[in-house]
Amino acid sequence: MEAITITLDEIEVSGYPGMTILDLARESGVSIPTLCHDPYLSSVGACRICLVEEENTKALLASCVTPIRPGMVINTHSPRVLERRKLILEFLLASHPDSCLVCDKGNRCELRSLASEMGIGKLELNKIPLSSNIVDVNPFLERDLSKCIMCTRCIRADQELVVIGAIDYVERGFIARPATFDNMPLENSECTFCGTCVSFCPTGALKEKKPLYNGTTSTVTETICPYCGCGCGITLEVKNNRIIRVRPVIESPVNKGTLCSRGSYGLDFINHPDRLATPLIRNSDGLQETTWDNAISFTSQELKRIKNEYGPESIAVLGSSKCTNEDNYLLQKFTRCVLGTNNIDNGSRMYNAPSREGLGWSIGFPLSTNTLIELERSDTIIVIGANPAASAPAVSYAIKRAVKNSGAKLIVIDPCNTELTKFAQIWLKPGIETDTALINGMAKIILDNKTYDEEFVTRRTDNFDEYSAALSKYSPAYVEKITGVPAMDIQLAAQMYSEAKTASIVYGTGITQQIRGTEGVIALANLAMLTGNSGHHGGGIFALQKENNAQGACDMGTLPDFLPGYRSLEDTQTRDVFKDTWQTEIPEKAGINAIEVLRQAEAGNIKGILIVGENPVVSFPDPAFVRKALSSLEFLCVVDIFPTETTELASVIMPAAAFAEKDGTFTNFEGRVQQVRRAINPPGISLPEWEIILRLSREMGSSMQYPSSREILTEIEELVPLYQNLSHHDFEQDEDEPDSSSERLGSKRFYKGLFPSGFGRFTPVEYVSSEGDKDERYPFLLVTGSTLHQFGSGSRSGRASRLKSFTPQAWVDISKGDSNRYKLNSGDEVRIISPSGEISAIARISDDLDEGILCMPSSFSSTPVNALFSFDTNNSLKTCSVRLERIDNND
Repeated sequence: MEAITITLDEIEVSGYPGMTILDLARESGVSIPTLCHDPYLSSVGACRICLVEEENTKALLASCVTPIRPGMVINTHSPRVLERRKLILEFLLASHPDSCLVCDKGNRCELRSLASEMGIGKLELNKIPLSSNIVDVNPFLERDLSKCIMCTRCIRADQELVVIGAIDYVERGFIARPATFDNMPLENSECTFCGTCVSFCPTGALKEKKPLYNGTTSTVTETICPYCGCGCGITLEVKNNRIIRVRPVIESPVNKGTLCSRGSYGLDFINHPDRLATPLIRNSDGLQETTWDNAISFTSQELKRIKNEYGPESIAVLGSSKCTNEDNYLLQKFTRCVLGTNNIDNGSRMYNAPSREGLGWSIGFPLSTNTLIELERSDTIIVIGANPAASAPAVSYAIKRAVKNSGAKLIVIDPCNTELTKFAQIWLKPGIETDTALINGMAKIILDNKTYDEEFVTRRTDNFDEYSAALSKYSPAYVEKITGVPAMDIQLAAQMYSEAKTASIVYGTGITQQIRGTEGVIALANLAMLTGNSGHHGGGIFALQKENNAQGACDMGTLPDFLPGYRSLEDTQTRDVFKDTWQTEIPEKAGINAIEVLRQAEAGNIKGILIVGENPVVSFPDPAFVRKALSSLEFLCVVDIFPTETTELASVIMPAAAFAEKDGTFTNFEGRVQQVRRAINPPGISLPEWEIILRLSREMGSSMQYPSSREILTEIEELVPLYQNLSHHDFEQDEDEPDSSSERLGSKRFYKGLFPSGFGRFTPVEYVSSEGDKDERYPFLLVTGSTLHQFGSGSRSGRASRLKSFTPQAWVDISKGDSNRYKLNSGDEVRIISPSGEISAIARISDDLDEGILCMPSSFSSTPVNALFSFDTNNSLKTCSVRLERIDNND
């Protein structure tokens, strides 16, 4: 590419074709002021503040939209330029209210900052009143268009980054403004209240409604959002030890200046008065406050008593996919080295185990193969069993950008209508838990059409012949009979996926929480390897994680059958490596998983459990059984930030520090390790989980010494190849090119050479019907899912004031046909009954849902959907048979 040389402020500089004057100036260290420009948005030249003078033609050019040309002579600060910039600013200020002293934007206002830089004080121009404040009843944000400077950053952020299209220009001239369709309130529009427009607005035209504090904050800290597995970068603004405002990290390679409603407006749970602030011990009078010394001493005595009396296998530990890597690493080390058992698991067992087993078996590591940057470069994307617009919004933004900006083709496979279906070229609606048959059917078509990647299959994989032979019966007609998806649609989807130069698969709990979720993951890995899309630029497999550190919790070894880094317990050499570092013996016998732990507790074989950061009474199926199991224990210690349904049963409760009150790392679903930084002090005498575990270890006789979480990370580096050199690494750097020689999670992982295990492994998986004998008493199939404005078990998002007020209660989506049959209208209350339990919810009528199917979010603590599910591991954790009853007002 031939360089283009221009003269910039009397200095020759060179750029490349396509660069604008502004691009080259900033690359050369020359400052040109802007208001409408943002590097993450398209350039429109709306504000004209960036004017420069081209001396050959004497033209004033908007530098943000003018490409460089050979021989240009640009002056960025000539008297003429400065005069024009000042005049433009004065016109903007003339139509701007004099409310700087009380404006929420305050010192962050870019218009005010530029006026100060240019020495603009008292205006000589007459004021031009423009649009006034708009009343929005939503709890998140408000619009004061009297402060709008028509820079269009909000519109471009909405349409280009989050790809919603809730706002656009309306009218012309002095009454032009950004608005919703037909000027409807934001809450009646497509707006998802992600807050991105507020973050990009340079003035106070868009602002957070009822902020916790007006004015300048004391400290600003960059950290990571604690909700979903995306790992979005956030900036916490703090005043008086309270988080008063949250902003996205613009440079984050994950979210690129965007957030969702949870990230922007759902973190005030950390300030909630319900926070646990002191240890509690249960006695005959109930739970009583105590000191850390007493709580640690009592817990140590009880655990030692149980260990001595019943043996170490009578104790179990449950870690958390919400805690940091350092917390989880130390917890599993405590379990193995101090308690002497491998009975440790984490809460992601309920949705993550099939990914860990399926991807680990097929491609060698239980990790997504690519990053979001690569997903956005895909030519074709399959989204199956996932609703990322609700569960992982940053992923949905990337997918929509790929479709809108790059022309990517999207295939959505889901029985329920989601945000992404309107962006899809093909929407397949298979019957419940028939996905494996559908995937096998697509693979059969690809084989028959010879559109698979023969070179990749031959050189990079094993067991292809057995796999291809097993697909012989999955003809389009056979698969249509099983799934209900028309054979022609299956053929079109297979053709679209296999003929793409680069293609990606994104899957979620709709696959992993099926009865045979592991087989579903293996089938997807087979399909990806068949087309050579198992880890190259723009092509891979993306395993969405439900919680912020589900990937890291498993990486750290909070698993009953693996040491940190998925290193085998059965391997003597591996155990010796850990033994040498830990200076203690490691139990050889694999432990039992969380489900079996609760079974054994109910049977009386598990006597004591330590739970850190989990609420299994709500997050596990069959709350009644879980309560019974935990109530059967001789000792239960729970470490958490809030009182929960599980802490109600505890012998000891220890208050933990929340995400913004400690240092550490999270690992997102990409495998990106990111730094979590302390922004405020925890309430009362709460402590980080790793420090609680360390105190307990010492009380029980261990010699563990960690001055800070940094030393724990250093030990992780030594023992886990995936995490090497992280503590000396800039966590936020994002190399645009893959580092294929490194196994470090901080860089991209592509399997361009050999797979970690040598070769990818094709494995035949058969579709097995999960229907069984249909019980006519329960004619509906309930499908659970995520919702954007609540999360997890609701213990955190349910205490976020704005999220709770906007989405106060659960609902169930019902097809139009079924609603007519039951004489239901949207807003009616219904009772949902399964063989295991019952709940109530508000009916919502759907035009897109098939009859016999109900869809419902599972994140409302007041509506415990898991009460409908059996504890039997042979049953799905995603769907169950139910019946529906209308609740009349006099019931």
